[in-house]
Amino acid sequence: MSISSLPSAQRAPSVLAPARATLIGCGILTGVSAFAGMAPLVAVVEISRRVLKGDTEVWPIIVVALVALAVKQLGTFGAGVLTHLADIRVSFRIRRELLGKLRRLPLGWFTDRNSGTVKKTVEDDVAALHQLIAHSVVEITAAAVPPVVAIAYLLVVDWRMALVSLLPLVVGLIVYQRAMAGAGTKYPEFMAWLTRLSGAAVEFVNGIAVVKAFGTPGMASRRFQEVSRSFAHFFLAWAKSTTVASVIAEILLSPPSVLVVLASAGGILTAAGQLPLASFIAFLVFGTVTTAGLMTVMMSIHPLVTALSVARGIREVLAAPELPVPVDPVLPDADAPGPVVRMREVGFAYGDTVALDGVDLELERGTVTALVGPSGSGKSTLAKLLPRFDDPQQGSVELYGVDLRSIDPAELYRHVAFVFQDSALLRMSIRDNIRLARPDADDEAVRAAAGKAQILERLQDLPRGLDSVVGEDAELSGGERQRVCIARAILADRPVLVLDEATASADPENEARIQDALSEVARDRTVLVIAHRLSTIRNADRIIVLDAGRVVEQGRHEELLASQGLYAQLWQHDQQARTDAVDRVEAH
Repeated sequence: MSISSLPSAQRAPSVLAPARATLIGCGILTGVSAFAGMAPLVAVVEISRRVLKGDTEVWPIIVVALVALAVKQLGTFGAGVLTHLADIRVSFRIRRELLGKLRRLPLGWFTDRNSGTVKKTVEDDVAALHQLIAHSVVEITAAAVPPVVAIAYLLVVDWRMALVSLLPLVVGLIVYQRAMAGAGTKYPEFMAWLTRLSGAAVEFVNGIAVVKAFGTPGMASRRFQEVSRSFAHFFLAWAKSTTVASVIAEILLSPPSVLVVLASAGGILTAAGQLPLASFIAFLVFGTVTTAGLMTVMMSIHPLVTALSVARGIREVLAAPELPVPVDPVLPDADAPGPVVRMREVGFAYGDTVALDGVDLELERGTVTALVGPSGSGKSTLAKLLPRFDDPQQGSVELYGVDLRSIDPAELYRHVAFVFQDSALLRMSIRDNIRLARPDADDEAVRAAAGKAQILERLQDLPRGLDSVVGEDAELSGGERQRVCIARAILADRPVLVLDEATASADPENEARIQDALSEVARDRTVLVIAHRLSTIRNADRIIVLDAGRVVEQGRHEELLASQGLYAQLWQHDQQARTDAVDRVEAH
């Protein structure tokens, strides 16, 4: 079996690689422009020198300064346009690659991350690259070149005063370095907090309705408030540790501070006849340039480091292991003899936590097999291996005798459908949600599927019927959303169906309707189902009891009750919970 997979993370291309040549070119262009922009200051010094000597022929100097200023403006404008165009191209390419990558990632990758994390990567992080590509190179180069030119010029004029002009710069940088001590570890922590904050915000919005209905006041926002408060404490502590040193550094590096130092030292030397007046003027004109640009560079460090961190995060997503795709896929034969699905010695772990350990399972054609067990027993993990949310780390899962890893994913999903408890509906019309797997299905087929799923009557009562859009004028309960997902599975007409806790959160009325819908969708199909309410699977052809990732019992409902094992205990707890619920309702 030959299978291709994603190269290692080291081979993932840099997200900035396509823009590297443009950024280097724009950096050079900006450097030349910034150098030309120093001409007016040189012109002021030279004009002063000539005037002090009685020479009034200064127009050639003014013309050269104006030309240089025009070069500076045009160069800066051109570099800005080119970097913004590069930003547009890179952002479009990265978003396209990310969306393509998300389609190739195993479905289990998404279950390990909330939607806020994924949204932050695709939208917020890509947008954060704008600062790095469109601004950082141009702004930092434009700010860094003038101080270098100014220092070099002042060293030629008078090395003593040049060293004096560097004194505030050196002291300010030392103080600033103390202020930024530990930033190397704080920035990654800062980005991690932003990710947590984004995830908590999405969870808050998604879960507010349920918590308001069933929780205590303030429950809906508690986690978001806790994360926000923790982030505020982290950021406040970081700010306090750097504020005093940062303010001192800014004062020392400010142009007025440099001007005071130069005016004092230069005035003394000029009065003593050791520094010509024209040279003194040169230091007053150029001295402030030595630190003015440096402040801009330092203010750009935070967004630059943030953008670089974001770029690394995007690269990590692009380098995430993809679902292996067979080079020479095998076409499964639905008429092949033997069980439809066979799992052999399946093992799976989340880090050091073993979820499945040597599980053997066979799904016979046209049968309903139920997975039950305590929380954490491995039911969902086992069920999600069949639609390849993940691949087993040990053993194999076969469809019609063919290892799933040898089947093209598109071909696999022509045989396997699934309805999970998340009841995911896209922001599109109900009709398009139902025919997601069969876009060419006509309206009659869609209505027939909705009818079999016990949801057609409810959908017809929506403002625009099947044309109502989820999230706009199609407000459905959890149970109703599940029945729409079941209608989608019915219309897809796959021979194998995986149902993961499909009635776990449904109310009694919806549970009854869902059970009718499931009976319809399970007809003539091979079904693997999980349910917290054991009464929903008592008529299953076969019940598999899992505990700590291993199969501990299997058989029909009556057989398992008679054996007085784990299933009998679970059944007793299930019935007791139902009795207690009825008693509470009657008491009110």
